[in-house]
Amino acid sequence: MPDPTRAVLLAPGVYRIPTAPFDLVNTFALVDDAGAVTLIDAGWRRAPARILAGLAAIDKAPADVVGIVLTHAHPDHAGGLAGLAEQTGAPVQAHERDEIYLRTGRAPRRDPATRTGRLMNRRRRADFLPVDLASSFADGAVLDVAGGLRVIHTPGHTPGHVSLLHQPSGVLVTGDSVFNVRGLRYSPQAFCTDIRLSRQTADRLADETFEVAAFTHGAEIRSGAREAIRAFLRGRAR
Repeated sequence: MPDPTRAVLLAPGVYRIPTAPFDLVNTFALVDDAGAVTLIDAGWRRAPARILAGLAAIDKAPADVVGIVLTHAHPDHAGGLAGLAEQTGAPVQAHERDEIYLRTGRAPRRDPATRTGRLMNRRRRADFLPVDLASSFADGAVLDVAGGLRVIHTPGHTPGHVSLLHQPSGVLVTGDSVFNVRGLRYSPQAFCTDIRLSRQTADRLADETFEVAAFTHGAEIRSGAREAIRAFLRGRAR
């Protein structure tokens, strides 16, 4: 079994790699039958070292990585992307509506409905190193990744934010639609481009069938995952 501080087995061929203490930020590794690896998200700028250590814990090397899929263009997900792509040589994919942000290294503007969002919109510095996509995708696409990775477009956190369902294993990666930090919760409002839309589109996850709920922020839910997500989404006031 891999070192659980470096890689956590979620289902056959699916691993969570923590890149920050207390499972606060996670990357995911999907390993296909031939041993090729696809990564989901790249963490903060210094995360690649932890990601490569996580791969080593499951006996994988940078050369085994054949692709990187982004849930969205924010610095805690794309900060390490340029470095990870350079070290692995792997092509990058993301939703077509976040492509412009990844190419420019600037995260989308935040919802001005919050004071913090307005303050963040005044910044003029880059958020992460720019990265060119090898390809982009749209809602409903099934990526040719480890047996099939289905795209669920859940915009609002960013215009191109997606959740991802690994069909063979039944692992749902929620992205930032739903966090599991001190319980299930929505993404903090100050980090959304459209707060109301983010919460509305998160409801799409209640209609999906999955066995494990995996979060880029927080630990996974293995038992009763679908029921827990549905109860959260349908029980919260808008």
